[in-house]
Amino acid sequence: MPRRDLTAAEAGILRIIQEGYGLQNTADEVFFTDTHEAVIFVKASDGSSRVMANLTNLATWRADGTIPSDEELKRDWLRL
Repeated sequence: MPRRDLTAAEAGILRIIQEGYGLQNTADEVFFTDTHEAVIFVKASDGSSRVMANLTNLATWRADGTIPSDEELKRDWLRL
């Protein structure tokens, strides 16, 4: 699947993931779907899989207010 650069908003979601789960969650771990959505399987520092995050959707929903705060994003969507 072709790669692309993350948008600023997608990179912002990835930074929140890194703050909560660790720097092992890098842009290199992101893959892109057939519809060019950026997705990552988030890993904890012990290597265990925590959650799959669609960075594209989360960034869009955060920007349009569907997810009204970073606190809700962290708690309800990223399980931080």
